[in-house]
Amino acid sequence: MLTRVQLQNDLNDKLQLNDLYITSTPLDIRNQVMIDISDIVDFSFCPYYYDLKNRNPNEINSRILYDRSLHKTIYAYLLALQEDRLDSTLEFLKYRWGKEWIKYKNAKELLVVRSSYKRDTYDNLRKKGIDSIFKFNDLMLQEKQCPIIIGHKYQINILPNIILTGTYEYVREITVRNHKIIQVVKFVTIPNRFNTVISQKFDMELIAMAYAFKETFNVDYFQVVSIDIESKKTVINTYTEKEYNLLKQTVKNTVISIQNDIKCISPDKRCYHCEYRNICINTL
Repeated sequence: MLTRVQLQNDLNDKLQLNDLYITSTPLDIRNQVMIDISDIVDFSFCPYYYDLKNRNPNEINSRILYDRSLHKTIYAYLLALQEDRLDSTLEFLKYRWGKEWIKYKNAKELLVVRSSYKRDTYDNLRKKGIDSIFKFNDLMLQEKQCPIIIGHKYQINILPNIILTGTYEYVREITVRNHKIIQVVKFVTIPNRFNTVISQKFDMELIAMAYAFKETFNVDYFQVVSIDIESKKTVINTYTEKEYNLLKQTVKNTVISIQNDIKCISPDKRCYHCEYRNICINTL
């Protein structure tokens, strides 16, 4: 069974730390295609959402901003925990959330804006973030944390000509009934946009993370965990070759569709949850 010590000894050879949340259109590298799992998720949600998001990557909508800020707060906390730099967990989380949330704002957004709607959106997300870090703190205190990997990028040859990239959000070791278990963890910070049972079971980002971990470290036994911060719910998922093969087929079909500009879309209730619904020509 893979242990925390073995994993840590293997990290320098098999992982490289890159900037988080870098997404792009498929990039041809020596007849290979490199694509991020977040792009696969976006395109699966809606091809036009994928297009509008990548057309101007410097424009960050409030949903992405909230997710990015909360994840960076979590990563900073876990890194400080790993390096034994935490004096007060909750105070550290509050400080980091404030730092991450404020640094993306200009003076108008922080102090006053003409649109009360926009002001309310940012203020509601600020309050939601504070509520989330309190819940996250409660979740972390439920059991002793032994962080191994935090916010590392991975890349894996998922198919002969396709390299899939993504982020190991959190890999930890826990002790259950005197047995040490490695867990690959994803933090859910925002609601599932697909809002269906099958998509919650088939979480492409989590399956990709599990597959990359399995192949990179050549290990079969580990737990794959989803932690929903808002509901404070922890779910242990079981994935087999069936899910991994379905992921590969989804990635392959998405890459083919993007490269050939194939956009199959049927506007439905998902449009109401889309940040680009006011500028999309296909919305309801």
